[in-house]
Amino acid sequence: MTNGSVEQSTTSSDGQAVTLKYQAVTLKYKDGEKKIVIPSDVPVVAYTPGDRSELKPGARIFIAAAMKQADGKLQAARINVGRGVNPPM
Repeated sequence: MTNGSVEQSTTSSDGQAVTLKYQAVTLKYKDGEKKIVIPSDVPVVAYTPGDRSELKPGARIFIAAAMKQADGKLQAARINVGRGVNPPM
């Protein structure tokens, strides 16, 4: 896996009706850059701070690296909550 940041984002349309076909992003990283085409059915998400009120029954969540405590409870540094989409995994 190569970590990088999105440097530029563009969209493309096709035909007379403007329909989003894909989104192209330029990913810049230490040794160069790469243009990546993302199909329109792939959700693009961003992490933003939330609060505990978002953790309710039915919420779509993802928890990574939870540690079991001596009392049997789980502790995690972060919980990802999807807002309208499943959270990235």
